[in-house]
This record gives sequence, structure tokens and C-alpha cells, in this order.
Amino acid sequence: MDCYSGTARKLTFWFTIGSTLAVFSLLPLSKISFSLVETEDLGYFFAVFLMFSVYCWKRNLRRLAPALEAVAVGVFVTVPILVSTYLAASLDMPQADSWLIRADEAVGFDWAAFVSFVDSRPWLAEALGYAYRSFALQLLAIPFLLGAFGHYERIYRMILSYGVICYASSIISIWFPAVGTYAMYEMGQNQLSSIDTHYGFAFLTDFNAVRDQSAFALSMTNASGIVTFPSVHAAGALLCIWAMWPVRPLRYLFTGWNILMAASAISHGSHYAVDIAAGLATATVAICAVTYVTGLLSRKAEKHDHLHPAGTGGETYPLPAE
Repeated sequence: MDCYSGTARKLTFWFTIGSTLAVFSLLPLSKISFSLVETEDLGYFFAVFLMFSVYCWKRNLRRLAPALEAVAVGVFVTVPILVSTYLAASLDMPQADSWLIRADEAVGFDWAAFVSFVDSRPWLAEALGYAYRSFALQLLAIPFLLGAFGHYERIYRMILSYGVICYASSIISIWFPAVGTYAMYEMGQNQLSSIDTHYGFAFLTDFNAVRDQSAFALSMTNASGIVTFPSVHAAGALLCIWAMWPVRPLRYLFTGWNILMAASAISHGSHYAVDIAAGLATATVAICAVTYVTGLLSRKAEKHDHLHPAGTGGETYPLPAE
């Protein structure tokens, strides 16, 4: 099990605060206006999770406290991450769909054939639809599962990796804005019998508006993920597999399910195959970077604590034995 030092926890807090300040400091320089009043519902969720987290820390409920705290951070960071995707799209760089189509063709991937294959099998289309919609639920559930199995450090590394993945994807998408496969191949819901194309078109109104309008008012009510390249769903699938890998009873269940989630980004999320590859690469780099940095800082913290025991400058986080 993980050797919990609290380093990943502190780094997650600092990353969340720093990235949030950075995103909202860029808003006045953009054509996007945004009212925090619309985040009231998310604010309630954040406050509830944070309140229960504080209670659990005080009551020594160490298996629940990190999970509740991490979920609170995840809810909080949702807003600046969403804003960052709109900031990226608002720069109105040349549309990259033609390039993405050529990239798929170069590796021999036939998007229309794949969608036809899925659509002709209702059970597969339904399974992929559930997998696609499970992303947010997994992000909420996995911290509690990791806490239950004693992987406390991994909870924070997961949330930190998620933040890095999302912000990295927003930055990359500046040069690869795209309307996605369903719009480019002109395939609508009326041409399909099993696949629900809602998510393939839902983001287009905001995507086009934030690029075309001279002033854009971002509404949390209608906001959606507008990043096509790289696929955050594919990146999230790899993140969930990595997060749950140490939990042997659930390892292969989450691996299989998240392979479906990555594939569903093509059939249900209007992604190109190259988007999936880019999402997996982004997640790999983010997870490796977070693991390396938190590991390095943890070793330095442990060395410091050895030289300065508790009460003389060292800091400890008492949790159940690993």
C-alpha cells in the first residue's frame, strides 16, 4: 500500500489554488464574461464535502477523510478547468478537423465503419453509452474505494493528475480546435438506430459561439466540455485504470470498463481515433510527472522529518498502518 506522507495532499492544494488564480486572472484579458453566481450549486456540494471531511479528520475517520477532501477539491476545480477550455477555444485558431481526419486515415482507422459496427449492435452501443456517461461517477467513487483499501496517497495523486490532464488538454487544444467527427462526416441521429449522438453535438453551440462572437457570456447551466483533441475521456479512462490498479479485487473490472470508456469517446463523444491516442499520451505524461514529483518531494519530506522529529519542525499525518 501507499506510504502516506501528506506531500501529495499539500501539492494538490497548492496546484488547485495556483491554477484557479491563473485561470481567473486571464478572464479579464479575454472576450469571455463569467459570473460566479452560477456556480452556487457546485459551491454547496463543495461546502458539504469539505465540512464532512473536516469532521472526519477531527473524529479520526482516516479512511473517509482523504476521500471526502479529494472529492471537495475535485468539485472545486471543475469550474476553473471548464473556464480554461473556453479560454482556449476563444483564441479562434484554425480548425484542425481536416488534419485530424488525415491522421486517422494515415493509421488506417475508418471512423464511419467503426460507428456502423457499434450501431448495428444495440447491446454494444448501450454499454458504450453507459461507459461514456460514467466518467464523473468514477471520479467521485474511486477516492472512496481507494480510501477503503488504504491507498491514501494515491487519492491525492489521482486528483492532482486529473487537474494536470485537464489543464494540459486545454492548452494543447488551443492549436487543435475541432467540431468532431459527427459534424465533419455529416452523420446525425436520424442515420443511427442505437447510438445516442447527444454528446457529439451538444458542445457545438458554445464551441462555435466562443470562437465567433466578439463577446461571449459563459453560462454554467449550458456549459460543456468543448475539447476534442486530446480526448479527456480517453485520458480519464487511463487515469481511472491507474488509480485502481493496486486494488486487486477491482483491478480488472475497472480496466475493462475504462477500455470501453475510451472506445466510447469515438462512438458517443464525436472523437477521432487520434484524439484517443493523444488523450492516452497526455494521461501517461501527467501521471508519470505527478508520481515522480510527489515521490521526490515525499522523500525530501521524510529526510527532513528524520532530521527534525515531530515537535521540532517535522510534520506528520497519522493514518492507519499501511
